[in-house]
Parts: sequence; C-alpha cells; structure tokens
Amino acid sequence: ELSSARAAMTSSALPRRHLLIALAGAGLLPPARACDFFSSHLRIWHPWTRATRVDADTAKLCMRFDEVRQTDRLIGVETPVAAGARLAGPGAPDGTQDLSLLIRAGQELTLTEDGLHIELLDLQQPLQVGRSFALRLIFESAGPVEALLNVDYAGLR
Repeated sequence: ELSSARAAMTSSALPRRHLLIALAGAGLLPPARACDFFSSHLRIWHPWTRATRVDADTAKLCMRFDEVRQTDRLIGVETPVAAGARLAGPGAPDGTQDLSLLIRAGQELTLTEDGLHIELLDLQQPLQVGRSFALRLIFESAGPVEALLNVDYAGLR
C-alpha cells in the first residue's frame, strides 16, 4: 500500500482527495476529526466560545489539551475576531495581559467557562452561533498551530 501512496503523491492527474485517501490508507496520516488539532507535543480538542451580544467586548475561549507527550507552554493566541487574549479565571495571574499557560507532559488540561480559560479581548465583531473563525495557538516549544474557533452555544453574557 505504501507504493500506491507514493504513486499517488507523484501523479498530478489524481485529485487531492485521492492523494489523501491513499496516504490515510497507507497509515501515513492520523485519522482526521473535525475538532482535533495537533502540535508536535499534544492534541488540542474543540476550541469553542459562546455567542456574544452585539456590545460584548470579551469572550471566554475554552478547549482541552491532552495526549501531552512533552511539557510545553501556550504563549499566544491570535484570531481575527479579537485584538488580544489573556489567561483568566481561578489560578490566573491578576492584573496581567500576558498569556503563559503551562501544559504538563502526561496530564490533561481543560479550559472551562467557570474555571481557568482564555479571555479574548477587544472583540472585533459579535460572535454568532454556528460560525467558525481562524485561531492560531502559539506554543513556546512546538510553535504555532492553526485551528478553528467554533461558536457553539448561545450565551446571555
């Protein structure tokens, strides 16, 4: 099967879909899931936030980090819907705009609305249910990971 995957990679006549199917069939790609994103050290599962009111200037970004093979630190979040981001909730440093979230090897870390989370600052537009936006998570060791921010739940906040 590996030879068929290599043949698919070299053939420009085959559509991209056929190439991906061949690579997955040869075991060269991890199974894709819509809300999973991977760095070289860990998995990011389902980055989401609630819908916001028209006049909201912040939103809570939640997600889970698991399959952590090497300790790393989340040091930045970029998205076109917010001008900045900071760590917020219980255990977050007070009065700082810095984002520095330690993610330890062998542990799972879940960011929740009522617990530790990332606060998106200076929203550029209201967030509507069902929309998805580009999200770049920047890690100290693993570098940037391109993901999607899903607006999954209606909120009154």
